[in-house]
Amino acid sequence: MTNRINDTIRRAQADGRVAFIGLVPIEPDSMAHSLRIANAMVQSGVDILMAHIPNWIPWMEGKTLQRAAQEPRNAGISREQIFDFITALRKQHPQVPIINMTLYDTSLTMGQETFLRLSEEADVDGFDIPNYPLVSCEDKFGFYERCVKDGRHLILAISYEIATAKEGTQEYQMLLEMAKRARGFAFIMNAPGGKSGSDVKLSNEELRSAVQRVKAVMKAQGNDCYTSIVCGISGKEDIEKVKHSGAESFMIGSAYIQMLQDGKSLEEVSSYLQGIRNMCDLDCEVPG
Repeated sequence: MTNRINDTIRRAQADGRVAFIGLVPIEPDSMAHSLRIANAMVQSGVDILMAHIPNWIPWMEGKTLQRAAQEPRNAGISREQIFDFITALRKQHPQVPIINMTLYDTSLTMGQETFLRLSEEADVDGFDIPNYPLVSCEDKFGFYERCVKDGRHLILAISYEIATAKEGTQEYQMLLEMAKRARGFAFIMNAPGGKSGSDVKLSNEELRSAVQRVKAVMKAQGNDCYTSIVCGISGKEDIEKVKHSGAESFMIGSAYIQMLQDGKSLEEVSSYLQGIRNMCDLDCEVPG
């Protein structure tokens, strides 16, 4: 069974560019507007959509995404409504990869079977659930095993500290396990602590060393999984750093969600996204 995530990143590589992953926010006043935002993202060149399912414990999220999670909750938007939105998104974009972004608390409180059933009905391609205890609990809850069985990817997030850990340490053992189990792509965090929208970022060489180490360990494990840069990506210097790192993709969320929160129009956000997309070619210098 093929997965749209792999196919999409492979096509981007064939086109000589890095793939662009974007986070779709849930608008508290209008799910229809959430769909308009997602449509504008696809039209602006975003390759892979991540659907934000707000959680109650905003771990790893900066102020912008905390607000993006809090406002739908305060407005009484249910998770079932969000899954209806994701289903509508799939119908409008049958070939675009969709990843559900949330915390494992969402799966637990909904019931894992319910969460997976709704995800299957919405035909999502994977999950970004950074606090699922895959390595520490050896997939005790069976979420990863179910993903593999169903052909969906559980996206793993690897910190700089884990990516560059010395051999023989506990952190290195974690890296080995993650490198073996990663599917689709593995997120490499561009910020200490993995905070979204972070102003504190790794240097060019730090990020490159992390990406190349993860790639080497994956290769040694017989895994051809891709890599993606996340945290604090917003503009020219960041895209240049992504290219320099050797990663095949990157994710942006906070940068344009903040624009929407500040009252910028969808046209202005689309223009920003198009500008980012124009920077993705590997054989050209990012414009100033």
